[in-house]
Amino acid sequence: MKRILVLFYLLFFLPIHLGSHSRPPLLFSAETLDPKSFQGIGEADPKRKESFPTFWGANALTQEDREVQGLKVTIFSLEGGAWIQHKKVKLGANRIEVFGKEAYKAFLKNGVHIEDQENGTVMRAGVGEYDKYSEMVYIKERPRLSFRDKTGKTTVISAKQIDRELSTKITKLHGGVIVNHPEVTIFCAEAVFKESEHLITTDPNPILISKNRYLSGKKLSFYTNESRILLEENTVLFQSSEETKKDPEGNEKKQTVLTILKGDKIESRPNEENDRTVMISGNATVLRKDMKITSDNIESVGRDSHIIKARKNIKVHDRENNLLLSGNVFDYFRNENYLHLTDEGKMEFLDKNSDQVTSTITAQEFERFLDQKETVIRGNIWIKSKSTEAQGEYATYFENDESVLLEGNPRINRSGKILRAGKIVFYPREGRSILTEGVHLGN
Repeated sequence: MKRILVLFYLLFFLPIHLGSHSRPPLLFSAETLDPKSFQGIGEADPKRKESFPTFWGANALTQEDREVQGLKVTIFSLEGGAWIQHKKVKLGANRIEVFGKEAYKAFLKNGVHIEDQENGTVMRAGVGEYDKYSEMVYIKERPRLSFRDKTGKTTVISAKQIDRELSTKITKLHGGVIVNHPEVTIFCAEAVFKESEHLITTDPNPILISKNRYLSGKKLSFYTNESRILLEENTVLFQSSEETKKDPEGNEKKQTVLTILKGDKIESRPNEENDRTVMISGNATVLRKDMKITSDNIESVGRDSHIIKARKNIKVHDRENNLLLSGNVFDYFRNENYLHLTDEGKMEFLDKNSDQVTSTITAQEFERFLDQKETVIRGNIWIKSKSTEAQGEYATYFENDESVLLEGNPRINRSGKILRAGKIVFYPREGRSILTEGVHLGN
């Protein structure tokens, strides 16, 4: 009887071990991240000096030991609202596999959602991989990144794979990159987004598309906070616009006009009136069906280039009227049908068949009124042709008659003889002139 009592006593008080089952660790609530140390959650690795703890949790947890690359690793499988908190970045998914108590690596599966709470950047994908000590996140399966700039505009970037450095906020995008911004869409193979600089740079030969515009170049920089785009090396911009023009009978007719802008560098940004401005520098060229403009620097204002400004070494080839204008300061206002040229201004008349120069006019200022087909010329006017030179202070060129009315003490030099008159009508393509109102010879 005593032996039976002793055996019962031992069985009652000794612990019973059933297999290898162990009690799962406690979970943190997703709402409160209490930094107290619990077994399995946020516990520092004694072999590694960590600069920050990592927390994680879920609605359900299972734990198992696996052998990974020859090492025994404890893996925690989180399901149902699973999350990992890395400093101020929260990683979430329907299912997460966490490696080690300190969560040195994790695999996110099914509906990955990553939010950088400090910068408001959000990433989504099908699957992802998290590396704590390199502070990297890799996401695949239709990954995309979205953020909002200071103006309130949202940019969405997609690629085949997105790698984000959590410490530097630098994101690398690989394969089939598409940057969707309210004002422009960018296509390229590789890109880098530096969040601290609000800057996206791409690999060579990106393509940009916006409303009625197509751009390409070798090197692209997109400053998201300023909506500023910088293209360098072999840059070209194709632009279509609907313009109203008059036919020979004077009837107005709408037509689609293609404008090509190219140069060594193109910079596009909004101006103070929030109108898009394109700056072209280095071998700057604007091509239209009826006009070609070249200069050191050209500025195009508006999506339809309704204002064009050029500075230094300007040449304007008017193909429709067989004219070549040059100077150093040029302004064109298409809506007002007005063109202004000054600073060493010159107008050259070209032969319609050979494009050879027949006559030249130099002056201080040229004003073309395109709708009236007239050009007003002012200041120290010199007209030169093969056999005649003429001078005056004021002139008007009439495109329909192809004639120049020279006034303001006009005079003409023919074979060393000076002829003066009240007015001189000069035909620059023919070299012919008519003197009227008090014609006399001599100084």
